[in-house]
Amino acid sequence: MQNYNLYDRILGSLTLAGIGDAIGAPSEAMSRDEIQRKYGGRITTFLDGSDNPYALGNAVGEVTDDASQMYEMSLAIIRTGGDLTAEAAADAILNWSRNFPRYYPRNAGPTTRHVITELLEGKDPIEIGMTGCEYNRGVSNGAAMRVAGAGLAHPGDWERAARTAIASCRPSHGTQHAFAGACAIACGISEALTEGAQISGVLRACLFGAEIGQRVGEETARRACGVGVREQILRAIGIGYDCVGMKEAEETLERRIGNDGSMQTSVAVAIGLFLAADGDPVKTVLGGANIGGDTDTIACIAGSLAGAYAGYGAIPADWRGLFEKVNPQLKFREAAQELEKIARSGGEAHA
Repeated sequence: MQNYNLYDRILGSLTLAGIGDAIGAPSEAMSRDEIQRKYGGRITTFLDGSDNPYALGNAVGEVTDDASQMYEMSLAIIRTGGDLTAEAAADAILNWSRNFPRYYPRNAGPTTRHVITELLEGKDPIEIGMTGCEYNRGVSNGAAMRVAGAGLAHPGDWERAARTAIASCRPSHGTQHAFAGACAIACGISEALTEGAQISGVLRACLFGAEIGQRVGEETARRACGVGVREQILRAIGIGYDCVGMKEAEETLERRIGNDGSMQTSVAVAIGLFLAADGDPVKTVLGGANIGGDTDTIACIAGSLAGAYAGYGAIPADWRGLFEKVNPQLKFREAAQELEKIARSGGEAHA
């Protein structure tokens, strides 16, 4: 690409992930039909979602737990120079609960809610992350929505991106599904940041991440039940290639994969939307906002990929302006500068 700018790509990923969260928040938990009835058609920009229980009282353009947790995990990656540990990741989760009381406990997911309580009790973060015997625990999508920094710190280095993603999972989502989903997104972002990145290369990186995350999870974490992440991503890629237009892609992804809050579903659908949109940042996040179900998280994950691929400058200026005005606590510019330093110091060796 001409005028390649790594900082612009990193800032684009953080910002578009946040925008996806904010645009998807008003429609969270609604069906596609309910979204269209309430808003008189497709969502096309920021809307007032202050009456939604998951965004109760939010200003137009305000984020929820997704982008705020991503921010705190990115800060932890910065503090550790890109070599994140499970303990540092646990601290990031606790910092989120302290620094964003507007979203905690309101938006804490089915895994994070338990984890914060147990971390405050002084329990071992690795053991906490591998706790099971409850539906959704350790296999919800929280580890993928906050993983962007793992890829942003390691452009082109899929293996380091995956290692960092796994460390970010361990205190909360210590399962093979979570490792696979978080690594898929981190590796996809890592590839999307590279100069001359192509959609096909990003998809290949996502599949690499899912494979290595699955393997490490099976060897070192709790084996949770359920379909594999890589298998779902392959289905989503097929849908993304076959469908004509975002509406058809949304309908088919929902029907054949779903739109719930599981790791396998959310990661696969986010990648499918990114592909169907051909990496376009606006189409990608609007696809997440309109697909129904866990719209804010799907749009956040998909936005982190599309933002890394297209860059900050490709995001509409009016979206950027409103988002930054409404969310001053998310200091993405400063975080992007620090992530760029780590990225450059670590080199750009390919996996």
